[in-house]
Amino acid sequence: MSNMIHKSVLLIGYRSSIPMPQYFRERFGTPEEIRAKLAHDQHRIQRAGITSVMYQLNELDQEKGLRELEGLLRKGNYDAIGIGAGVRLHPDYTALFETIVNMCRTIAPSAPLMFNDGPDGSADTSEWNLEL
Repeated sequence: MSNMIHKSVLLIGYRSSIPMPQYFRERFGTPEEIRAKLAHDQHRIQRAGITSVMYQLNELDQEKGLRELEGLLRKGNYDAIGIGAGVRLHPDYTALFETIVNMCRTIAPSAPLMFNDGPDGSADTSEWNLEL
């Protein structure tokens, strides 16, 4: 029997049809490259023994997305919550980012918030925040 303590994280991202700003493409790559980085990062998180739930809000229906996110927060018992760079760094999503932070603080006040540095940074952030 393993002595490992099970950890879980909720990772919040944003799926958008809005063209990415040039600086975003230069820093993170094409949408295809970003998806590949996210998938690789998820694999790293799982290899570290962390259960992760990835939720990507859909820009076409933010209200529905926020309701779904609220449901995930209420039914989950996450050890940490990550809010991705795609939500935080795009100037058009500032109000959405603030809404997400306030929702997390209200519904899951004991879960630390994590902020990665890009689509391949959640594994490092999760390991550091969960002290694995």
